[in-house]
Amino acid sequence: MRSRAICGIVSSAIVVGGCAPGPLDDSAWPEPRPLGGRLPAVRPARSPDATAAAPAPVEPTGTVSLRDALAAALRGSPDLAATGYEVRAREAEALQAGRWPNPELAVEFENFGGTGAVGGTDQLETTLVLSQLIELGGKRVKRRRVGEHEARIAGWEYEIRRIDVLSKTAADFVGLLAAEQRSRIADETLGLAQRVYDTVGERVDAGKISPVERTKARVEFAKARLARERAIREVAAARIRLASNWGSTDPRFDGLSGDLDHTEAPPTFESLLERVEENPDIARWSAEAALRQAEVELALAQRVPNLTVAGGVRYFNEIDETAFVAGLSLPLPVFDQNQGGIQAARLRVLQGGRLEDATRVQVRTAVAEAIQVLDTAFVTAHTTRDEILPSAVRAFEAAAEAFRQGKIGAIDLLDAERTLFDTRRELTDALITYHLAVIAAERLIGAPLHDVDQTQGIDQ
Repeated sequence: MRSRAICGIVSSAIVVGGCAPGPLDDSAWPEPRPLGGRLPAVRPARSPDATAAAPAPVEPTGTVSLRDALAAALRGSPDLAATGYEVRAREAEALQAGRWPNPELAVEFENFGGTGAVGGTDQLETTLVLSQLIELGGKRVKRRRVGEHEARIAGWEYEIRRIDVLSKTAADFVGLLAAEQRSRIADETLGLAQRVYDTVGERVDAGKISPVERTKARVEFAKARLARERAIREVAAARIRLASNWGSTDPRFDGLSGDLDHTEAPPTFESLLERVEENPDIARWSAEAALRQAEVELALAQRVPNLTVAGGVRYFNEIDETAFVAGLSLPLPVFDQNQGGIQAARLRVLQGGRLEDATRVQVRTAVAEAIQVLDTAFVTAHTTRDEILPSAVRAFEAAAEAFRQGKIGAIDLLDAERTLFDTRRELTDALITYHLAVIAAERLIGAPLHDVDQTQGIDQ
């Protein structure tokens, strides 16, 4: 009888304490922003064992497009995977927050080992008590709700990291395209410098100009050769930088497919401002506000004291009898009613509103700066490509012909050559600035800047 009573109490506590909510769904992960939203991204499995068994991402090979690079980065980015693990950890913590507190089992021995009648164990009383803390005020539910909101905040951090990975990969893709174009320009520049040097040498050998002119041409030729070597090293570094976005330090792709020369007229500042709500830095604040309000509700619930219920059996050794014991324990909220915790939680609600306003101001300011850079780069690229570069080419061709006819000296020819080289580099720099400004604008609105079938920017 005594054994059955004790087992019943222990079993009841285990059943009550073991009742816990089931696993969370994937509600912590927000809907991806339109920017690259159709590309699959790494998302760790809920179980650590399943994640460890997941196959490694495939390294891009052959000719890589921007879409290929973005897809590889989203699948293989170590930073994005690490952020995904934080979301899973927050989900697990929310699950843990909803668990019941464990029951406590205590055994007490009284009236033994004393003097006189209570010497030895004849008067021994053994009490087995099982106690359970019962949280009042809905603390467990509200604590879990806070954990769920924290998991959603982590989900937004994942989305922000996903957009950052897309933007950085696109910028590094543009950087490699630019490095390859600079390398081609350097090759052409070296070939042109070689031809100028040979032409000047022929005229020096013919006694038509001073040998000093050949020395000047040799200097320009040496500079062009150094520029070509530097361009080759920059291409190698840009390849590694691009591959690092998908966690590789040994690029295996052969080359890129992309058009650095393609540009489109920028949108208006007003149209960009209408789309800033897609920015994950702004969109996350709805989840942040919900979290802070849930923290207020939890702080209010913590004013309510918790009840401890205890029950057990007591065995009287002297008469070989058993009796039940029971008890209740409830703290009196005389001094501590969580006043400070409630005030702090309410202040953080107000703080959250101000931080959201500050984020909007920062994003709108960044949009204004990005559109200015974009407009300037677009005009500069078109003016350089359509007006300045053709004029520089014609000026160099005319100078080369005039030099062959002896109408101008080598200094004038070298000046025309230098102007042509500088113009080509300026055009490349303007195109890079344009594409990087497009990427920055897309990051700010969380969506493609132009139609998704265009080659520039980040398509979906």
